[in-house]
Amino acid sequence: MVLGAGEISFVREADRWTVGEVSNQSTGYCPDVTSWSAVAHALDDVELGRPSGFTHEMVFRRCPDCQEHNIVREGDFVCVFCGGDLPETWNVDPAV
Repeated sequence: MVLGAGEISFVREADRWTVGEVSNQSTGYCPDVTSWSAVAHALDDVELGRPSGFTHEMVFRRCPDCQEHNIVREGDFVCVFCGGDLPETWNVDPAV
């Protein structure tokens, strides 16, 4: 089971590496913004300094009408493919 996915960049601070930026931008897994806790836990386990949350959050939804994956922009929960309404809660995982 994938608990988190996205992009991460590292910066050198003093004598150690830390996380500069981290996002949940993964169009393969489309993780919810709530996946931050799993990402934070993984970074803490390897003792990497990190931000307090995603520096770039992506909101993903699957359209119940056409089944396409969408990135919600500016709080507009409308499918860019068919114009259908997107749910307020994360629904990308087919098991949900």
